[in-house]
Amino acid sequence: MRIEKAKLVLLAETFAAILLWEILLRAFTLGFAEDGYLFHEILIILMISIFTSVLFVFIKTALPSKAGNIVFSVFITVYAIFFVAQDVYYAIFETFFTFYSMANGAQVIEFQDVIWAAIGREIIPFIMFLAIAALLIYLAVFNNKEKGQNQVEKSRKYRYSFLSVLLIGAVAFGGGFAAASIKSDDPLSPYQHLYGVSDIKGTVKSFGLISAMNMDAARLVFGFEPKIEEANTEIIEANEVDYNVIDGLDFEKLIESETDDTIKTMHRCFAAMEPTNKNDKTGIFKGKNLIFITAESFTDFAVDPVYTPTLYKLQSEGYTFSNFYTPIWGVSTLDGEYSNLQGLIPKPGVWSMKESKDNYLPFTLGNQFSKIGYQTKAYHNHNVEFYGRTLSHPNLGYDFKGQGKGYSFEKTWPESDIEMIDETTSDFLTPDENGDIQPFHVYYLTVSGHMNYNFSNNDMAAKNQNMVQDLQMSEPCRAYMACNIEFDKSMELLLERLGEAGQLDNTVIAIAGDHYPYGLKEDAISEFKGHRVDRTYEIYENTFILWTPGMKPEKVDKVACNMDILPTLLNMFGFDYDSRLLMGSDIFCDKEGLVVFQDKNWITDRGSRNSIRDNDDKYALEIDKKVAMMVNYSALILDKDYYRHLRIG
Repeated sequence: MRIEKAKLVLLAETFAAILLWEILLRAFTLGFAEDGYLFHEILIILMISIFTSVLFVFIKTALPSKAGNIVFSVFITVYAIFFVAQDVYYAIFETFFTFYSMANGAQVIEFQDVIWAAIGREIIPFIMFLAIAALLIYLAVFNNKEKGQNQVEKSRKYRYSFLSVLLIGAVAFGGGFAAASIKSDDPLSPYQHLYGVSDIKGTVKSFGLISAMNMDAARLVFGFEPKIEEANTEIIEANEVDYNVIDGLDFEKLIESETDDTIKTMHRCFAAMEPTNKNDKTGIFKGKNLIFITAESFTDFAVDPVYTPTLYKLQSEGYTFSNFYTPIWGVSTLDGEYSNLQGLIPKPGVWSMKESKDNYLPFTLGNQFSKIGYQTKAYHNHNVEFYGRTLSHPNLGYDFKGQGKGYSFEKTWPESDIEMIDETTSDFLTPDENGDIQPFHVYYLTVSGHMNYNFSNNDMAAKNQNMVQDLQMSEPCRAYMACNIEFDKSMELLLERLGEAGQLDNTVIAIAGDHYPYGLKEDAISEFKGHRVDRTYEIYENTFILWTPGMKPEKVDKVACNMDILPTLLNMFGFDYDSRLLMGSDIFCDKEGLVVFQDKNWITDRGSRNSIRDNDDKYALEIDKKVAMMVNYSALILDKDYYRHLRIG
């Protein structure tokens, strides 16, 4: 069995091109920092690159010369464009897109200014990826030593080399799979990315782009359930502690009657979880109105006594959460909303909020408040169809309106938060025929803080440019503050309208970001911080504003994140909910604080994963397992419509 020299040369050229693509993408995006798995990652990417090049060469040589050349050229061109697109996408969102996002992402054209700006920044990798493709096509097609062979001679040689090529590919694929299958509880390991729920960024890191996209496509088409393990299946019995649990939720009975093995495992897991305790904050807001705002790219350095005095007032007079984090997820704003509103970790690779549109969601604020007779309304000043919100947000319990549905705001980019507040407050603050204003819970999704942060193509930044002309910072930082001045003024107007309606003293304001302002580059964020920002943890530091008039200001040092907002508000408004069934926890309970990041890194009250694992390996392993469980079970809650299986009202 032998393989002719020309085919070996072609195989080597194709392998070199694919490997170079993977190396360049890694260099321009994730980098090569050592995390304990760099050797495994390189080995896996090498093996998969060999396997992919074998497939390409096999297809080319198996077909007649002309057809083989055309198909090979198309494949190489498409893959090159794919690498370019992923590099540009990463430059904007700091993650990679998935096939699900591609299929649902036609509306991305609305952000073409952002896209063209990113292409301009990534022009060097743009050229390099395409140049490698052009060179390979030239060597494989136009400078092909086999092109003078007749088909009979080619077929004879093909028979001799067929098994050789397949054997190389099989060995390479098997080697990569074996390297990835080394069992590990470490959430950053290739094993966890292969067998657990994994974000596309982590999968690309472990397996390279080509293999990661193949895995993504397979999971999208055929479905995927992570390997879930039961660390403890003993059902916790109630004791003298008053827990936030639902009376009558009988997991033993549910387990006995369930036929789906995965659902049974989930029942056993949640039954064994320690619920959170009720505390001195339980029910303190009961009977009040709630306005909850997910603010675009909001972060703590948007709060300033001079430039954003209303936000500063709300934070300084309310609860100050000094260790609050807002992780970024794969679908930026939508996943930030999902974590804020559902208290779960978004499932990687899909639009979790849109996928929950038909699920039973008993714990969302909209559904909880509507059950007790409140008005439950939601507003967004950008296109309400974006990300399928007209499907998902009514299922959250809201009468959802905004740009294109109920309202027609001025078509600036981004749109004005002031205009949204101005146009919508009468919708819930108008007295009825008896002169009464019905209790309300209102949800706002703002957009004025959106990138790009400059004064040339951001209308909100340009509108407020004169307000920041004395701010001694770079243009991106000044533009970011100018955008948030618009948001601050909208909050000033909101308080004014609440006061005029006599509802201010009976209303709670909650404000959280959807993600950190990734439209600001590291230098700009460091400028705000006053030092070089740490990209692993510090870049996600944020604040959560929670305020009601007349309250005593309180500082909260506990580690927390935005998936803790829902259980915290449910507890403070005195709702009955089961704390075992959410991934976030009431910030004021006595449970240890935990922040989970997209790559399954974490922070607890004891410190960050990186600072702990070398000193307390047992504790780090315990949290690693917990984080992997949280990520897997969050995905299963979504995929299995799990809450519907609980038979709770």
